Order: sequence, then structure tokens, then C-alpha cells
Amino acid sequence: MSMEKYPRNPIEQRKAAVRKHTRNGVIWVGGGVVGGLALTLLSGGWIWIILGLVIAVAGGLSSYRKVNRIINHKDNY
Repeated sequence: MSMEKYPRNPIEQRKAAVRKHTRNGVIWVGGGVVGGLALTLLSGGWIWIILGLVIAVAGGLSSYRKVNRIINHKDNY
């Protein structure tokens, strides 16, 4: 792994993109679950935990698809 902020090597670029999207996926899932639980405890309504889980699944699935697309990329030389 190079110390460059913006690597020119396409493999390094894909590795950086996978790391970025993986981090974003974890943040979406964690935020959705914790936010849903917090709102459920504060308001007492079960709808908030369901909404939090829907947000967590949607954000996680979006990041998963981006990572999967990067991993399955085929270079045409």
C-alpha cells in the first residue's frame, strides 16, 4: 500500500474504494440499529425500531452492492 493520497494504480484505487464503501456500510447499519433502539426507548413506540432496521438494511445493502461490483470488476487488457 502506497502513501499517496490518490493512488494511480487501478488495483490500489479499487482497494481504497472497497475500504471506503465497507466503512460506510458499517456506519449505516450501526446508525440505523442504534438510532432505532434509541428512539424506541425514548418514545416507547415499536415503529421506530422497525424504521431503524429498514434504514440499516437499506444502507448496508447499498454498500454491499457497491463493494460487490468493485470486487467482481474484470480488467480488459
